[in-house]
Amino acid sequence: MWFASSSQAQLPALAFLSAPQLQMTREALQEKRAAPQTEQAWQQLKRAADHALHQPNLSVTQKGIIPPSGSRHDYLSLSAYWWPDPEKSSGLPWVRRDGEVNPASKNDQSDGVRLAHFTADLQTLALAWYFSGDKRYAEKAQSMARTWFIDPATRMNPNLNYAQGVPGKAQGRHTGVLDGRYFATRVVDALLLLQSSSGWSQQDQAALHLWFSDYLHWLQHSKLAQGERDAPNNHGSWYVAQVAGIAWYLQQPEVIKQMAALARQKIDGQIRADGTQPMELARTRSFHYSYFNLQALTSMAQLMQRSDAGDLWHYHQQGGSLLDALDYMAPYSDARTPWPWKNRERMSLRLIPLLSLADNSLRSDRYRRWIESADWTNPAVQGTSAMRRGIIQARRDTWLLSLPSH
Repeated sequence: MWFASSSQAQLPALAFLSAPQLQMTREALQEKRAAPQTEQAWQQLKRAADHALHQPNLSVTQKGIIPPSGSRHDYLSLSAYWWPDPEKSSGLPWVRRDGEVNPASKNDQSDGVRLAHFTADLQTLALAWYFSGDKRYAEKAQSMARTWFIDPATRMNPNLNYAQGVPGKAQGRHTGVLDGRYFATRVVDALLLLQSSSGWSQQDQAALHLWFSDYLHWLQHSKLAQGERDAPNNHGSWYVAQVAGIAWYLQQPEVIKQMAALARQKIDGQIRADGTQPMELARTRSFHYSYFNLQALTSMAQLMQRSDAGDLWHYHQQGGSLLDALDYMAPYSDARTPWPWKNRERMSLRLIPLLSLADNSLRSDRYRRWIESADWTNPAVQGTSAMRRGIIQARRDTWLLSLPSH
């Protein structure tokens, strides 16, 4: 059942999602004039939201491993590409195998997968509430947010001191700050959407602002986070986007300006004149990391555009620009175009939301031919279950959240 409430009529200024785009999508769905791809993406989102309604709330206190601090309230994850050393009886210290994911890093004994599921479900539920007006979605999202961030028995402490640890080597590493990107890219806009839902109190709002203020302080001052800030590859880009997104939520424009300056430095060091990204191409998953870095930078470009912090799309001082990098990657959104670098797997269609976002932000048709030629249906393109999930996500991000212009 569709209904428009006055609370949904005026969206707040969102960080990474486009309020006008969301409103256009909602109206098109409501009036049954949405494109078939949008209707399909909405049905997939609704199924995911319906599933989330019946899942228990997630909390960092549910993990099996106790962090070195002794508190389950501290987030803990294991680095994905590190494995027990087969040449040592203890297996310690673990050794790195780039691109090979250790299943031990992806179970419920640590918090990495739990955080990803929580943030994905929170965003899904908030969007489902906005598009449908069904208050069940908002109520479940509110309950989930209180469990993760507010309730004393289950809340996460606002730090990532033990993120992406490596047994025998480090309890936590600066690369683990990457785990927190979802707090910005998924949670911030979900919370902004939920502010206008019934049942969301000033007390909830104050508690969340306190949590994110404490977490931002950790990001700005902890030694681990400073290492991530200085990272010359995608890790540094995601630090910028994460801090800027949280600063948007907390209404701290000066912090966004600081991150805008840092984003320009990242582009100077990361993108060559031909649009390639050498540090990402050196990885065994070169396509993924080339896309992944651009995901961070395009998110930051959009946020900067909204906050009057400058134009990151065209910024170019040495090497290449963000648009140069998108231009280089655009042809590879077609899986039939061979990727010329070493690689493990490739989800070509994940580029499409970035291209659509760029065209919408710049009011251009620069990438229109790639967007229009995207094949969302060919099973041969979709491959493994993980790849299929990636395609579903890309379709949702394109046809619900960043509608291609026609």
